[in-house]
Amino acid sequence: MSPIASKARELFARQIECIEQDDRAAQLELYAPDVVYEFPFANDRPRRIEGRDAFRRMMEPLWTAARARSVKVKCAHTNLIDGADPTVLVAEFALDSVVGGSSVTLEFVQVLRIRDDKIVHLREYFSPSARAEIEVEPERSRSSATRQ
Repeated sequence: MSPIASKARELFARQIECIEQDDRAAQLELYAPDVVYEFPFANDRPRRIEGRDAFRRMMEPLWTAARARSVKVKCAHTNLIDGADPTVLVAEFALDSVVGGSSVTLEFVQVLRIRDDKIVHLREYFSPSARAEIEVEPERSRSSATRQ
């Protein structure tokens, strides 16, 4: 594996650690100042955010709301796929979230591109409806969010 591909894997792993620890300042430092963060299926935020500061401004209210609800997140599993281009990594992963005593699992796919030891482009695929169910009714979401 090339050093660049190893760095992409390292950045992804660090990003997951930051999410689990709710260390959003450290997470933001993983992104280049001109990062492009895309959520192609999102219905609760812009589908394309340009710049680390814009990403922080967009996500901060969501992070604050999660803290207010005492949401705890743990990575359930990952499957990392190196791209033909060593600056690209595809990550399939699941996050287990505990909300109000209920546990739900959300599946994600991220496509990351790195440059100069930073994430410069990230495209994140997830189910907006599964995430919305968690925010509204944690008990009901348990069965539908974990459906394969």
